[in-house]
Amino acid sequence: MKAADLLQLSTRMFRTRPMRTWLTVLGISVGTGAVLFLVALGFGLQNIILQKIVFNKALLSLSVTSNSEAIVMDQATLDKFSAIPGVTDIAPLARFTSQMRAKDLSGDVSLLATPASYFDYAGIAPLAGALYKEGETKKVVVSEAVLRLFGYADPASALNTVVHLQVYATKDTDEGTTAQVIDLPDDYTISGVVAGDQDVFVYIPLSVISAVTPVNAYEQAQVAVGASGNIPFVKDAVINMGYQVSSLSEMVDQANKIFSIIQIILGVFGAFALMVSSIGMFNTMTVTLLERTNEIGVMRAIGASRNSIQVMFLAESLIIGFLGGVVGVAIGMLGGWLFNVGINLLAARFGGAPIALFAFPLNFSLIIIAISTVIGFLSGVFPSRRAAGLDPLEALRYK
Repeated sequence: MKAADLLQLSTRMFRTRPMRTWLTVLGISVGTGAVLFLVALGFGLQNIILQKIVFNKALLSLSVTSNSEAIVMDQATLDKFSAIPGVTDIAPLARFTSQMRAKDLSGDVSLLATPASYFDYAGIAPLAGALYKEGETKKVVVSEAVLRLFGYADPASALNTVVHLQVYATKDTDEGTTAQVIDLPDDYTISGVVAGDQDVFVYIPLSVISAVTPVNAYEQAQVAVGASGNIPFVKDAVINMGYQVSSLSEMVDQANKIFSIIQIILGVFGAFALMVSSIGMFNTMTVTLLERTNEIGVMRAIGASRNSIQVMFLAESLIIGFLGGVVGVAIGMLGGWLFNVGINLLAARFGGAPIALFAFPLNFSLIIIAISTVIGFLSGVFPSRRAAGLDPLEALRYK
């Protein structure tokens, strides 16, 4: 049988039984669309979590904190960290109790003194504005909670606001340790806003605080490593000094594993819908066989081989499966887009930020189409074998 004849016979059902054929295609499409919709939701949630991480310096740094109050992290400790082979930089962070004044309002805040490099190493990105850079000593970065404390409507409205800061620090004297209130000599401009709707904190360059009061202890330090292969060695060395270490790269790996499991679970739920659709397609192909039994007898009588009959039915099921996959991908993408629009409209109504809940990787979409085509092929195997095995005389007498 020529390829042109095969194609014409395999697509004839779209002309003779268009309603039933397209309903079969739609049934397969619903199943493939459900798989794509659910798995794309898993990919989208994964992207939402991981896109908040700066994927360069952040993945080559370790976050170091003290295990107990008895172990103090001071400048001598930082020098020890720097001496570890493979360590390229240290970005410490010191916390002070402070009071901030802005818009004729005052409020208590946590003042986090750290160099600008800390943001890259910790994977911190601004929600609005920009983070201060090295050499900028009159800019600060505030958390979202600061906005609520001082009555700002949104992050953008707080940018370029001038604030004044007082630091509560301790001073060692001959009579012991005494508390002191230090007015920072300059006014500072809010250059950026970062995530943190629970903690009221303000980032300020470490050099500003070091100029007015000694920094005797650090709460945390980001230890930058030159290469990913050095991370385990540096981590073990810091742990042996008695400090607690966490790595953003390990968190990313764990997150990827968790989301892989979520995607599999969502894919299994979608696969049930695809299985039901395949049963419907198998039923359609079986009915088609019964309807065309007499026709098969005529084809065999005029010289068509068993193989030609079998290939014709398989080609028909392959076309239905392929079209079901293509339409299913379109349905899944359209459903994801509509759902995402609805969620963003609802979020905007309540003051939330727009998000992309769904991600549709091209390779996965192609895999879905391939799976649908294979399911179409498998659904046609049994009817095609039965069609090829029919006795020509019995087929001609079939009514």
